[in-house]
Amino acid sequence: MENARKPLEHYDAGSDNDNKPVRIKFDGPTGLRDLLVQELKSMYYVEKAMLKAFPKMIKHACNYELIEAITIHLADTKKQVIRLEDTFMFLEEPPILYRSQAIECMLQEIDDIVELTKFGLVRDAGIILALHKIEHYEIATYTILSIYAETLKVYDIQILMAESLNEEKVAQMRLAKIAQTIQFHNA
Repeated sequence: MENARKPLEHYDAGSDNDNKPVRIKFDGPTGLRDLLVQELKSMYYVEKAMLKAFPKMIKHACNYELIEAITIHLADTKKQVIRLEDTFMFLEEPPILYRSQAIECMLQEIDDIVELTKFGLVRDAGIILALHKIEHYEIATYTILSIYAETLKVYDIQILMAESLNEEKVAQMRLAKIAQTIQFHNA
């Protein structure tokens, strides 16, 4: 298969950045596929990071519905990891994690919320807010990955991405519903 990647810049022996690596741009007939694979690797990292983060969130939450929602989404995320691994198999690509700074920042936000709040309703509200942001990120990514898979006529992958997308939408709606139930009473 022809590799349609082209270097972003050529190595210049006379430049100040002699150790700078050559960057590759996705382009040509295989560019969309390459982009899809790259973003699948990123989502693989995201979902694996979430698997590690959910137990900490459960530990720091006090609202039963929030704990239940996170627990349910933990089970869904395990299925999403398997779907991503199946996707790599369909594409005959190794399942490699590609670091996502976006998810690292969003997970750091949850850590910051836990550090800045007492155990209780305010902390739960912060966890809900931060998780809702993560769901938006995942929904956006799975939506476009599903579209790109359809464009590339890899319908098995499109179906897998659509399944994960639906789970993320349900998780987002569940979080929004829980957010509406948080009530503060004046003493």
